[in-house]
Amino acid sequence: MKKLSALFLSALIVTSSTSVFGWGDNGHQTVGKIASLRIKPHTAQRIAQILKPGETLANIASWADTVKERMGKPDPDPDTNEFLMDLAHNEKNREWHYDDLPLNCKSYQACPDFAPDNDVVHMLNVSIRTLQGHPDPNHPLSQRNALKLVVHFLGDMHQPLHIGCGYIDQNPVTGKFFIQRDPLVIKRKSLPSDNGANQLVIDGEKKKLHGYWDFDLVTLLMDTTHKQNPEDLGLFLKTTVRPQKSWNPRGPITGWAAQFANDTLRQSRDHTYRGLTITGQRTINVTTRDGKPVMKDGKQVTDIVYDATRPANYESLNRELVRQQLAKGGYRLARLLDEIFRN
Repeated sequence: MKKLSALFLSALIVTSSTSVFGWGDNGHQTVGKIASLRIKPHTAQRIAQILKPGETLANIASWADTVKERMGKPDPDPDTNEFLMDLAHNEKNREWHYDDLPLNCKSYQACPDFAPDNDVVHMLNVSIRTLQGHPDPNHPLSQRNALKLVVHFLGDMHQPLHIGCGYIDQNPVTGKFFIQRDPLVIKRKSLPSDNGANQLVIDGEKKKLHGYWDFDLVTLLMDTTHKQNPEDLGLFLKTTVRPQKSWNPRGPITGWAAQFANDTLRQSRDHTYRGLTITGQRTINVTTRDGKPVMKDGKQVTDIVYDATRPANYESLNRELVRQQLAKGGYRLARLLDEIFRN
């Protein structure tokens, strides 16, 4: 999701929702709710000292998305205003939410060429250190803003399309496009990414695959479980999804973010991109949600997208993966917060 085209894609008429948000509000708030039910009393007390009255892990979970479009604009909240006015350090905060790791990377650590120093792993660690009393001079954050980022980034890291990424290759004989998974081939051929599936259009021009994961699968899960809001869904998932041993991080907290990324990369490889077929490439005119053309330097902005099809059972299988990823994200967020505020 590193190209400028991704900025324009957020306004495409082919999508029903802003697709650069990991999980969307419902998913992020669900993760925050689960964590609030799992943290220790001491952790809850420390969090209450940082947040304002009425703020919860659930209702701060989407803050990091709301500031992406408002840089340089004033805000009545002092901490938010401080963040928005600090363009020197925060202007590229939209790049902090993801990695574009090739699907066949053995691990986050094994693919440093695809892991810039402002990716979600690095920025989660910056936020953790800030809460531990060790602020980063290159990314100055208030305690409250750092906590909001930790909550959000944990959610992002469990949305598979915020970690694993497809790269577009083309068969020289047939001319057909396909997802290249090998990081060595990708680097050698300088292949373009699908921007976390923001370039993949599904359902006959109706929706981008990234937005489908952010919003549609979460909504389907809510409908299936008969939960009308993220508070209820969070309570339900906390009660019904048993944590697995593999969810627990190992070693010092400094390595937890990379471990979480490695786990999500496996979900991207084994589930999110499994069975996807690219059927064609086309150039589209970029429009706003109300159908108005997006212009730049007096010209209509265009972008290249790829039509993709999914296997027949894709929805049912991945709705269950979303159930696991939301529950896992909430569980790990609680573990992380307990460790941050242990002393």
